[in-house]
Amino acid sequence: MYRGLAKIGVAVAVFAGGFVGLAQGQVLLDETNLVSVPSVAPASEFTFTATSAQPLVVTLKDIQAPAAFQSLQIAVTLGDTLVGTASVDATTGATSASVNLPAATGTYKFHVVGTPTSAGIGSFGSFSVCTALQATPTSCIAGDSYSDNIHTPSAAATTNQSTLNTNFTSTIAGSYAVSLVDDQFPVALQTQLTVAGISQGINPISGAIHPSATPTAVTLAAGTQYSLLILGTADATLLAGLYSIKITDPTGAVVFARTLPVGELAGSTVVQNPKAQSLKLTATDLSYPAALAGLGVAVSTGAALLGDLTASGSTTFTAPAGTLEVWQYATTGTQPGSYSATLAATGSAAVFATTQVVNPPSASTPTTFAFVATLPAAAAYSLAVTDFQFPSTLESLNFTVAQNGVVLPVNSSGQFAATAAGNAIIVVNATPVAGSIGIFGVSLSTTGASPTTLLQQTQSVGGVFNSQTINLGSSGHYNVTLADLGFPSAFADLAVIVTQNGSTIGKIYGGGSFPVDLTPGQYIVTFVATPGAQNYGLYSLNISPTLPTVTLSATPTAVSAGQSVQVSWNSSNATSCSANGAAAFSGNVPLSSTGTAVAITATSTLTITCTGPGGSATSPPVTVTATTPPSSSASHGGGAVDLGCLTMLSMLAGLRLRSSLRRRPGAL
Repeated sequence: MYRGLAKIGVAVAVFAGGFVGLAQGQVLLDETNLVSVPSVAPASEFTFTATSAQPLVVTLKDIQAPAAFQSLQIAVTLGDTLVGTASVDATTGATSASVNLPAATGTYKFHVVGTPTSAGIGSFGSFSVCTALQATPTSCIAGDSYSDNIHTPSAAATTNQSTLNTNFTSTIAGSYAVSLVDDQFPVALQTQLTVAGISQGINPISGAIHPSATPTAVTLAAGTQYSLLILGTADATLLAGLYSIKITDPTGAVVFARTLPVGELAGSTVVQNPKAQSLKLTATDLSYPAALAGLGVAVSTGAALLGDLTASGSTTFTAPAGTLEVWQYATTGTQPGSYSATLAATGSAAVFATTQVVNPPSASTPTTFAFVATLPAAAAYSLAVTDFQFPSTLESLNFTVAQNGVVLPVNSSGQFAATAAGNAIIVVNATPVAGSIGIFGVSLSTTGASPTTLLQQTQSVGGVFNSQTINLGSSGHYNVTLADLGFPSAFADLAVIVTQNGSTIGKIYGGGSFPVDLTPGQYIVTFVATPGAQNYGLYSLNISPTLPTVTLSATPTAVSAGQSVQVSWNSSNATSCSANGAAAFSGNVPLSSTGTAVAITATSTLTITCTGPGGSATSPPVTVTATTPPSSSASHGGGAVDLGCLTMLSMLAGLRLRSSLRRRPGAL
C-alpha cells in the first residue's frame, strides 16, 4: 500500500561502487544502457564476449506465448557503439527479424524492448535471441543466445479489488493444470480470489476455479487462444494482497505463469538476477521521522514466491537466473516514515537496493528522499546537501538528519554532533520547477584535518537517472563522452554530470564530450534523461584517459650537410616519447625540449611519437633539407694552392736558409 510513498518522477536505477582503486590510464567507464519510463515494460538485456572475429547474425523471435507482441525490437551494441537494430513487424505476420553483426572481438550487448499484447494488468510476452555464424544462421551458439519474458508493470487498484483479464495460447490438446495460490503477502486475501473462468470468445470452457492445494484440470484444444479472467479482493483493512497463477500443458510445459497484486499493493520492480544463486532479502524500518505501521518486501519469479518479509528482518533463498519481481508494502500512521530494502548475494553487488520515504495518505509534501549513513562514533560530522543547478535549478531543497528517531541540530556550516555510533537517516525534500529535471547531491564526512567521506550520493528529481561511483587511485586527464544512440527513438533530453563532495567537476547537456582533470579520490557520475516518443532510450557513456598531444619544430629547416639544427618539441598527457627521422634523432627522448642540437647529414623528415595512458600520438612531420658543399676540384680563384706550388716554395726556402748561414761569421 503506497498511498503515501513519495513520488520520484520517472523510473530510477541506482548503481554504486564497482570501480574501486582505479589507477591513472584505465578506462573508467565504457557502457551502453537502455532506460525507460516506469509505465512500460522494462527492457531485457544480455551480454556476451566474442573472443574471435567472425561474422555473426542475431535473430530475434517472438515466441507468441501467451500471445504475440504488439511490437518487439532489438539493438546490439559493441562496447559503446551501436552496431545494428532489428524489429519484428507483427502487422505482416512476421515472427522474427535478423541483424548481421561485424566480424569483431569484444563485448556485445543485446537490448530488447517490447510491448506485450494489451490485455489487462500484468501482461507479458516471451521471446528468444539466437546468435549464430552467418554461414549457419539457424545453428545458435548456446552461450551467446538467450530467451526471456518482457512484463508490463502491474498497476495498483484504487480499491481493494483487482481484476485480471488476459489471454494465453494453448500448445497441444489435452488436460491443462491450473494452479491458483494466495501468496498471503502482506496478509491473506479475502475468500473471493477466484478464476472466474477460462473461455474461448464468448464460449466458457471452465467454471469458477478457486485456490487449492491441487491444481484444477481443464481440457483445452491445441494452438488456441483463450481468455482468462481472475477476480481478487484484498484484506479490508490493509487493502493489499498478492497471488500467483500458473497454467501447464499436458507435458508439464508452462503456458502462463504470473504473480499479481491485488488492491492498493504497488506494482513490482523488475530486476535481473545474473545467475542462479543464493540471495539475501533484507528490510529495515528506519523509524524516522516515525516508525512505520506496516512493512513488507517479497520476491517472486513467474508464479513462484521465492521469499518474503512482513516486518524488519532478513531471509535467504535460492533464486534462478533471469527476471525477478520485487514487491514492496509500507504504510504509516499520522507521521511519515522511511525504510530500506536490499536483495543481494554474499560478496556481490546488490541485485536491488532502495531507501524510501513513506508519507501519510493525506500528506501533501514535496518529493521526498531518504539516505542512510553509518556513523563510526559519537562525534562531529559535516553534511552538505547541494543543488547542482543542472539541468535545471530546483525550486526548493531542504533536509533533516536524525539518529534513533531524534532530529540532530545542524549549524549554518552543515556540522552536527552525533550522540552515538550507528545509522543516521538524512531526509531531503526537493521540488523541481514544473516540467523540469533537477539533480542534488548529499555528502557526509567526518570533521578535522583529514576528513573521511562516509556518504556521497546524487539524486535526480524527475527523469530517468543512474548514478555510479568511481574511486580513482592516481591523478589523470580524462574525457567524458555521452551519446544518444537513437534506439528506438532519440531522447527528449539527456545530460551527464561528474561531481565530488558536492562540487561539480564537469557536465554536459544533450551529448558530446568534456575534459576533466581528476586527482585521487571518489567521484560520482550521474546520468539523467527523459526518453522520447517511444518511452525508451539507449545511450552510451565513456570516460577514458585523454589522448596525448605533441608538437615539433626545427630551426633552420635547411642547412649544409653535417651542420646542426635546433629541434624543439612539447607533449601533454604523455609518459614517454621517442624520436625518429635522422641518425642523430632517434630513440627515447624527454617529454619536451626547448632546443636540442641535431646534426643533419642528409635531408630528413623528423617526427616525435609520445605515449600516455590514453594511447599514442605522433607529431606532424618536419622536413629539414641538407645541401651538399662544393667540391675542391671545381674551385677557381685565389686561396687554393696546388702541390707543384708547394714544392717550389719549399726549395726556395731551403736555398735562402743556406745563403743566410754562409754569411754568418764562422760559417762553413
